Amino acid sequence: MIWQLLQVRHLRDVPLILVGRMWPGLVEWARASMLSTTPPLASADDMAIPRCVPSGDEAIVLIREHRARWLAEHRTRAR
Repeated sequence: MIWQLLQVRHLRDVPLILVGRMWPGLVEWARASMLSTTPPLASADDMAIPRCVPSGDEAIVLIREHRARWLAEHRTRAR
């Protein structure tokens, strides 16, 4: 559901991080299933929304990177 909310831009600037070995297979299945129909059910950009990582440590790295970008952007807006 979060993926869909990001896809239709009801949520913005929020990372979707999927942690564990099972997620890349699901994302690949979704890519193959959703992009192969006519018309496609999603775009290639939609398939880039989830970030799959194998461990919590790697998820934390992505969260910290996102937070740093968010803080930099919001500091610039506040000026």
